[in-house]
Amino acid sequence: MGVARQIEQRLEGMVEGFFSRLFRSGLQPVEVGRRIVREMAENKTVSVNRVYVPNDFHVRVGPEDHERFAAMEAGLQREFTELVIDTAKQNRWNLMGMPRVSFERDDTLHKGQFRIEASLSADPDAVPPPASTRQPSEADLSATSAISVTEAGRLGIRGSGARLEILHGGDKVEDISITRSPVTIGRLSSNDIVLSDNNVSRRHAELRREGDRWVIVDLDSTNGTLVNGKLTREHPLSDGDRLTFGRSEMIFRLGGED
Repeated sequence: MGVARQIEQRLEGMVEGFFSRLFRSGLQPVEVGRRIVREMAENKTVSVNRVYVPNDFHVRVGPEDHERFAAMEAGLQREFTELVIDTAKQNRWNLMGMPRVSFERDDTLHKGQFRIEASLSADPDAVPPPASTRQPSEADLSATSAISVTEAGRLGIRGSGARLEILHGGDKVEDISITRSPVTIGRLSSNDIVLSDNNVSRRHAELRREGDRWVIVDLDSTNGTLVNGKLTREHPLSDGDRLTFGRSEMIFRLGGED
């Protein structure tokens, strides 16, 4: 039996037995499960030759659906947790920590509607990679905004002349080539550069090219963006500037990639 069919059978089983009495109408657990699997597949990131997928899922649902989901939240969380683990194992994807699924009421959503925000979240005792970048689509390499210098060379992706040196404990651990503007930075796995740092906002900052200069722009993050130790909302960058997002640090570079 193929991986896709095994996952589908698990999803089909979620609306049987235990949940069937409560979920006769409105949003169904199987719909949420399918979207979680899709978020994992579409938001893969790469760091040091390992492929990571989201493990933290924030599900926003309308008032009526939230009331039904809340009544069975513990059971649903258990089912979705097992689904994420099994999907990752079967596809040989890596998780940074145990899956987390939470439900939040959103009064702007109607019955049957929902949204999911997926992110990478490391367990407290885990040592996550300082940064990862979205896995390039080989069908459209030009859509890549940020990629490790090593991977860019392997795929023949040309840089823009700007790059970020990712620091860990004060030492450079990776070079990320900036291939086009803008580049989003944050905890959500849909960002171009993903930081598994709980002090980083879901969409924390954006690196933009404006004419012949690069600018870092804070996206109303909770803890702010620092350039050379100073809090900033928007700041033009020079070679060697140190950027800080939460506990994550990197150095902006212009010029050749060594």
